[in-house]
Amino acid sequence: MTETGESWGPTVSGGRRRRGRRVLVVLLVLLLLLPVVYGVVLALVANANITRVPVDGLRVGSGPMHVLVVGSDSRAGLTEEQRRELTTGSAEGERTDTIFVLSISGGNVGILSFPRDLYVPRCDGSTGRINVAMQLGGPSCLVETVSDLSGLPISHFMSVSFLGFRDIVEAVGGVGICLDQAIQDDAAGIDLPAGCQRLSGPDALGYVRVRKIDNDLGRIERQQGFLRALAGEILSPGTLLDPVRAVRTAAEVGRALTADEDLGPVDLGRIGWGMRGLAGGGAVTATVPGTGASRGGAAVLIPDEAAAEELFAGFRDGSALGASGGGGPVDRGDVTVSVLNGAGIEGAAGTAAEELRAVGWAIGEVGNSEPGDTTRILYPPDLRAAAEQLRNDLPVAAELVEERGAGGLTLILGSDIAG
Repeated sequence: MTETGESWGPTVSGGRRRRGRRVLVVLLVLLLLLPVVYGVVLALVANANITRVPVDGLRVGSGPMHVLVVGSDSRAGLTEEQRRELTTGSAEGERTDTIFVLSISGGNVGILSFPRDLYVPRCDGSTGRINVAMQLGGPSCLVETVSDLSGLPISHFMSVSFLGFRDIVEAVGGVGICLDQAIQDDAAGIDLPAGCQRLSGPDALGYVRVRKIDNDLGRIERQQGFLRALAGEILSPGTLLDPVRAVRTAAEVGRALTADEDLGPVDLGRIGWGMRGLAGGGAVTATVPGTGASRGGAAVLIPDEAAAEELFAGFRDGSALGASGGGGPVDRGDVTVSVLNGAGIEGAAGTAAEELRAVGWAIGEVGNSEPGDTTRILYPPDLRAAAEQLRNDLPVAAELVEERGAGGLTLILGSDIAG
């Protein structure tokens, strides 16, 4: 006992304060770890559902992680009903309908597309279209062909089938796009009107496959734009804040993929982080350049060696990759927002414009639009992050729709603002 007769231990009130602080610290740590744990769970769910295949020639470089991603046109395993639904035709064998490398370096990400008609040396020593490499020797042949052409060390391989692509789009409830003009193509099974709309799985597949309206390069541009929109849907609050929907989507993504045997949850986590950049509009998208020519009576694309090597070098060392976005806040005053009233409520556009101006947005046109149920934000690819910020400033969960050629953001109010 001390000279004053006081106990050495803490007083009751002091002990309670310290216990309270410890509880608060534990709660803060749990809150910080929760998104990480959630992400790990989704990666594990996706990983458990992936189909595995052996792939030779994969290697880990000292720079960015490079993942070869292909859309396979194989009809194997499709029922007659599924072939009719997806308008796949009856061609046998497996070629690559889409080929791109997803490159990730820290917070930077890029997509490098390889046109399917690119005329290159292939793994068996022949020279021809790059999309036939899978048919010649499977994934290993395509990995070798792409790596030899570009000098990129391919770390992992992923393939998505027609059916898998459809199922991913269906899992997120469709993907919103805006078309400057109608697209009608019986071969792709689509008849899409001009304007903004939400594509179902089969329509989305037709949209990224259609070739008759332009050339292969135009098709690649559509695919890259659609990939941004799809990434935005997968990573949207509407998906991630609904645990049941998020787990279901992760499982569908896994089931849609065929990948190399070494691709694991950590790799999927890095890929998911890279997709944030794609959805946020910060990712670089590029296409191997070339010149149209004819070989053996077939139309091909001859690579522009000098321009292609400059592009490859930037992807190899990461200098060509764009920031993944999602980091700092958007400066609202630098972005112009046009507000259109499709809600059928008199004065709604003017009221919304004043409220947005009050929080710092620059306001452009204020007017009316065709009536609609859902509030939408139309944005060009480079303003995805601004569109996300605008959505966060709204009282309703607006749908984000990528629209190329727009000079700013367009907010179209729907009748959902009333509820």
